[in-house]
Amino acid sequence: MRRVYVIGSALTKVGRHFNKGYKELASEVIDKAINESGLESVDLVIVANMLSDSILDQLDISTILMQNLGMTKVKALHIETGESSGLAALEVAWTAIKSETAEKVLIVGVEKATEYPTYKINKVYSKVLDYETESIRNITPPDYAALIMKAYLRKYGLKREDIAEWPVKMHENASRNPYAQLNFKVNHEKVLNSMIISDPIRLLDTFPIGDGAAAIVLASSKETGSSKAEPVELVHTSSAVSVQVHLRDDLTKLPATAAVVSDLRMKFNEKMINEAAIELHDSYSIYAYLLIEELGLAARGEAPKIINELEFINVSGGLKARGHPFGATGVYQVAELHKLMTSGLAGRRFDGKYAIAHSMSGPDYNARIALLQRVI
Repeated sequence: MRRVYVIGSALTKVGRHFNKGYKELASEVIDKAINESGLESVDLVIVANMLSDSILDQLDISTILMQNLGMTKVKALHIETGESSGLAALEVAWTAIKSETAEKVLIVGVEKATEYPTYKINKVYSKVLDYETESIRNITPPDYAALIMKAYLRKYGLKREDIAEWPVKMHENASRNPYAQLNFKVNHEKVLNSMIISDPIRLLDTFPIGDGAAAIVLASSKETGSSKAEPVELVHTSSAVSVQVHLRDDLTKLPATAAVVSDLRMKFNEKMINEAAIELHDSYSIYAYLLIEELGLAARGEAPKIINELEFINVSGGLKARGHPFGATGVYQVAELHKLMTSGLAGRRFDGKYAIAHSMSGPDYNARIALLQRVI
């Protein structure tokens, strides 16, 4: 089987880009990523986006974007799997190169989420849930995060202040990341006194709404020599779907994530996860604690005790503080890990062998994971 490499990556700062549309944001990162890759052309472009139909009134965004950029002779696809669309695009690209249907693939994640007021974005965001059984009853993603946080506190005998460390850590990381939306520090008091979103979830437990674009270039081994950046091998991708929240026996477990982590452990060194740099999907701070436990970095109920021991986890600031431009987020994660392992990110460089990107949609309704490996 062919090997697959990340040979170029680029990001924009996540924020409220009122003066730029999705075409301008995408164009910036496409130019930078392709230039860094050293390639003159690609075989396939995959666009990851969640909101174009709902917010931008635009179907088939990949075609429209390619037309705007003058890339009219390239194959183009649009991938949407809710919040995990970015890593879904990566999985399709990885498969295309592995199966020899493409040699060079450009993945673009782009989102414009600030075209309308927050209440409308939140209504559209709830579409990641099942409309007929959940959204129609005004259940929203933060409501589920609140139920899960209550279950976690109750099960392990914790107080609300016991799980306030994650937002503090993410804002600290984001303060050093030039691409982060919330690049300022907070303390525990600010977290615990911030506005209630869905009790006990507070404003500083959640991600900010923002626009953004990120791009990565994947290529088979034949093309890596042209890259201006150090290549990093993409060795594994996988995904899984879970049952809805009301059908789960234990709200403190994430079944889809558990499945992809189990798959990763079966195929690779058991100790690999403990040694890896990780970007995980902390759309709500409670999910970070659960994900740390699903990854095996802490025993059940013990994640709050080790948060400050985790050096290379969400160096970007995570969804919590880097921002969460929905369909683009998974592409951000991989681009950030590529930078972290090569030129550096947020003033830091990871010299280890492995890096992991994890993404999910809603309360773990689907989960995706990607494993990067340093080329030795």
